[in-house]
Amino acid sequence: MNKTKDKRVIERVGPRSPIEAGITCRPYASSGATRASDGVMRNFSNGGFYIETSHYHKPGTILIMHMVRYPPMLSTMADKERPRSICLAEVKWRQELADDNATQYGIGLRYLY
Repeated sequence: MNKTKDKRVIERVGPRSPIEAGITCRPYASSGATRASDGVMRNFSNGGFYIETSHYHKPGTILIMHMVRYPPMLSTMADKERPRSICLAEVKWRQELADDNATQYGIGLRYLY
């Protein structure tokens, strides 16, 4: 990525903060037949977050995300600097991650307000 594009991305989503928090997510749907999947939040910003999970979610999918394991660093952060502990988010992109044991996906999500 070139510097101009890097700057636009940072201005749009804000700086990323690293984290390792356990999450569970499931598609937002009217039927109760949706299955929750577990994963790990790896970073966040004021506009969204990045997770890794074994479940495939297509771009455009709306997910209900719930943080289930909070890292200790959250207690030292101001409320406005913390990631949301429960929210709706839209899958913006997805990529398959190389893993010898199982298929994993990296997923970029945008908070829905």
